[in-house]
Amino acid sequence: MIITDNPAAYLERAEMHEQLAAGTSDEPARKMHLAMAAEYRRKAAEIGALSIARSGTDHGLKLHASAG
Repeated sequence: MIITDNPAAYLERAEMHEQLAAGTSDEPARKMHLAMAAEYRRKAAEIGALSIARSGTDHGLKLHASAG
């Protein structure tokens, strides 16, 4: 499994495993590829949720009102 904080990398791996699953007639291999794809998608969603949670606590965003 890869280690990164970029959800897109996990989604790319998920798509790769889905393509491998679709291209094989070996049932155990297909199940393994689909399980790997599901795990990569779960990890991407987990990282995405953590990113949103962190940005929600980030006080670096400021709103500016223009006088006009």
